[in-house]
Amino acid sequence: MDTAQIVITVLGAGTGGAILTSLVNGLIKYWTGTAGRERARNADMRTQRNEAWADAERERARANRSDRNRGRLAEYAARCRRMLIEAQCVEETGIPPWPNLEPEPPQAT
Repeated sequence: MDTAQIVITVLGAGTGGAILTSLVNGLIKYWTGTAGRERARNADMRTQRNEAWADAERERARANRSDRNRGRLAEYAARCRRMLIEAQCVEETGIPPWPNLEPEPPQAT
């Protein structure tokens, strides 16, 4: 057998053919610009993922703040109720002031 037949036999055996096919596909993508577009699309997907994580973190913080404020309001209402039941009549100045609630953070644009 000559050299060309040996190369064809090795390439046809499996691994060589797969490697050659992969190499040719990569070169074609590089020459046609497809590789650059795929790289840009992957970078865009990473940006979208990072934005989604940031949105989830903001929503988690909002939910935690809402839970804390709800607890404060429940405690306030219970304290007022107890005072009204014990005194049977309370003037407006005798009711404790509203609790300090955590403000909403400024919206990022």
